[in-house]
Amino acid sequence: MSIVLMYHALYRGSDTSAIDSEDMPYAVSEDQFAAQLDRIAERGAGTFCSADTPNIVITFDDGHRSNLDIAAPLLVERGLPAYFFVTSGFIDQRAGFMSSAELRKLSTEPGMIIGSHGVSHQFFADMSHEQAASELLDSRRFVEDATGSPCQSMSFPGGRYQRNTLELMRQSGYLQWFGSDTGMIDASQCFTHETSKTAAEASSLLTMASTLPLSRTAIRHQTQLAEFDRMIAPDVTYYRQLRRRSQAKKLLQRTLGNRLYHGLYKSISAR
Repeated sequence: MSIVLMYHALYRGSDTSAIDSEDMPYAVSEDQFAAQLDRIAERGAGTFCSADTPNIVITFDDGHRSNLDIAAPLLVERGLPAYFFVTSGFIDQRAGFMSSAELRKLSTEPGMIIGSHGVSHQFFADMSHEQAASELLDSRRFVEDATGSPCQSMSFPGGRYQRNTLELMRQSGYLQWFGSDTGMIDASQCFTHETSKTAAEASSLLTMASTLPLSRTAIRHQTQLAEFDRMIAPDVTYYRQLRRRSQAKKLLQRTLGNRLYHGLYKSISAR
């Protein structure tokens, strides 16, 4: 079984000035992150880009500059790979987020894979078929132009999508896609092996065997090491508890709708 961890922005010391208030619930300090990586290094981490099934997979969403400045050096120091899913509309545009040059630099670090997180960070559950197709294609092309490497992985903003989004994934050139539902992954059930067709792509790739996105476990500002240890063990009882909480949140989302629910989330986060 594999556990996929979901990070966002990092910060040094107590300086959170580069992180917006609505993003603070998922902001992790450099010291916390380093301690968590030491735990991960003991168990081993990888990506879904080889035939080997990793125990732990590290992912980041959005494209915050701290992913390059703080996360990458700590990952490289420990020989740990990671996915970085960037919102292309934030690159070169939003304060605190990477520039195209910084994104390119991150892509050259060993083991770092750059994927898509859409263009606008809007929820795919609220998009028309045409809007979703445009976001998927435009964000992939942006990442490929910026990094000079194929963009074959994506994570859904807010973990929210609809049936037509899933139908578009392979058409848009993606081989792997990640959501925000919490859970453990049986990679043997989720992927099929796809042998690359060109000499330049010599390795075997794991391609999604089902349409459902891969589950991920969010690392939050308040996540303590004792809880983190249960995440990566993995502790089956812990994941059952998380699943129940997630189902309650989904019920509230369906009741309120995505916009009202997210507005409530932003209001609470800003306090």
